[in-house]
Amino acid sequence: MTRQKRILAAVVVAALAAAGLGYEYLQSRKVADAAEAALRPVRPKDPCQRVRPSQLAKKYLENLHGVEIGASTQNSFDLKRSINVDFSDEQGGLWRHKDCEPAVVKIVAPGHDLPFKDGKLDYVVSAHVIEHFFDPVNALKEWHRVIRPGGYIFIIAPHKDRTFDKEREVTPLSELLDRSTGRLRVQDYARPLDPKARVESMPHKLPRDKSALEPGWTWFAEDDHHHWSVWRTEDFVDLVKHFKFTIVEVQDVDDKYGNGFTVVLQKPPR
Repeated sequence: MTRQKRILAAVVVAALAAAGLGYEYLQSRKVADAAEAALRPVRPKDPCQRVRPSQLAKKYLENLHGVEIGASTQNSFDLKRSINVDFSDEQGGLWRHKDCEPAVVKIVAPGHDLPFKDGKLDYVVSAHVIEHFFDPVNALKEWHRVIRPGGYIFIIAPHKDRTFDKEREVTPLSELLDRSTGRLRVQDYARPLDPKARVESMPHKLPRDKSALEPGWTWFAEDDHHHWSVWRTEDFVDLVKHFKFTIVEVQDVDDKYGNGFTVVLQKPPR
């Protein structure tokens, strides 16, 4: 206890003594604790409203070493041995809530082209990220490459019916396969000129007639990382099954946000 706190405690004791309280009570630790508490600075409430950690992620990944693709402070997995990978060291500020400090990016690299040798990581984890890849198939294959045999790919993705994507159609598997083979490119898609429509209803479309584009639309010149793909749980499961990835657990309602689904993949042990 500091000198200032001891003085305040003595003042409190003296005041209580003057009120006729018993000696044993006056000497009790409760009085000193009350005085010390009065001097303790009040910590301001953290304005960052963090999403609860995923208990399913802790079940599989807690004591392992791996990477998170596109982490954010408000949606942290709280995995002690995880490092953040993003395509820019400024992305932590882009994805974060305004009241939260940006997540620290430890490795700057595209999520579909990671700077690791084959089989070096215990896991790759991501939440609300896979839908931002124009080619999610390529990302899945890359994540599968860098994890060791027995390692995990842990994915939480937004569910079509529980997010702002609810008015959109599910992205067909055939379209995803065409993106992965290069048959479809970003420049083959059109986007609305209205920014509100771009976010809420139809951020892109794939015109069949490349020679004519209706008013209010323009062609994509580059990837803007919006929600390129939309799934329900069963659609995403069909995608990973197509490539014969091993699924060890599925949550139709994820245990983090609650507006997505979780799919856990495991690379077969040797």
